[in-house]
Amino acid sequence: MEKMRQLNDIEPEMFCCESFRVWGDNWLVLAAGDFEQKKFNAMTVGWGFFGTMWAAPAVTIMVRPQRYTLEFLQEYDTFTLSAFPAAYRGALAEIGKVSGREVPDKLDRAGLTPVAARRVAAPAFREAELVIECRQAYRDAMAGKNFLDKSLVGRMYPERDFHVMIIGEVLHISGTADYLKL
Repeated sequence: MEKMRQLNDIEPEMFCCESFRVWGDNWLVLAAGDFEQKKFNAMTVGWGFFGTMWAAPAVTIMVRPQRYTLEFLQEYDTFTLSAFPAAYRGALAEIGKVSGREVPDKLDRAGLTPVAARRVAAPAFREAELVIECRQAYRDAMAGKNFLDKSLVGRMYPERDFHVMIIGEVLHISGTADYLKL
């Protein structure tokens, strides 16, 4: 079994990142499923949040209903979010375009190595510089009628394929010193 590269354990209150850059500019890889069973998928995500929910550290992720990874999120209760050095930007773009349903070896092709996470069944990645391990706490599909800014529906959802929003409780964070509050 491949081991994750050595990253520092980071307590949630010591976790620090430029969230607009991490989500919007660099993206993250969302992985769900079971690494040990070799039954998982991963995709690139660029929309989400870090914060506190129900008195616990939490993340919110957004997944479109047609994404293959959503099937794993519906079957398994854990997921990981991983950030990578800038050199992996091309790999993240590739796995964001290609479906694991049609291309089962997309992670290999992109040069990413799934490894066992420390506390959850979903995989982490050897090349990652940050891994956030989560257990799902809430899931709901967005609805067009709930948008207060109706222009978003036309601009972001012309096919009306509204995201499924998932809130996950953060169980473990590991990363490089770049993600530690000084």
